[in-house]
Amino acid sequence: MVYLLDANVVVRFLVGDHLKYFKEAKKIFQEIEEGKREVLITESVLMEVYFVLIKFYKLPKEEVISDLQAILSLSNVVNSDKVILYETLSLMLYKNIDFVDALLCAKRKLQGYEIVTFDSDIKRCL
Repeated sequence: MVYLLDANVVVRFLVGDHLKYFKEAKKIFQEIEEGKREVLITESVLMEVYFVLIKFYKLPKEEVISDLQAILSLSNVVNSDKVILYETLSLMLYKNIDFVDALLCAKRKLQGYEIVTFDSDIKRCL
């Protein structure tokens, strides 16, 4: 069975606050790393985790992106769009654009889509 991983589990795991939930999140991630649990992390969950960690917890962007890329690279994170999400995070870091713009640019780069937009920020990745 593949489980959908909610943002609060990822946040609790990465931040380590709320001890009860941190312990449960740590156990879940151990199961993922040991091959006992497969999970899928949706685009919206990844975006929410990023936003919460940057805006609420004030964590450094580079650290958050590195942690999220490490989670995505786990073999039991079974997203079919894993490469696109990894590229999205890279674009956010190196092109300094927001998640949705980076996601569109990653899909353009890796899947050949064209982008129709009025957003000048997207031009940073074209």
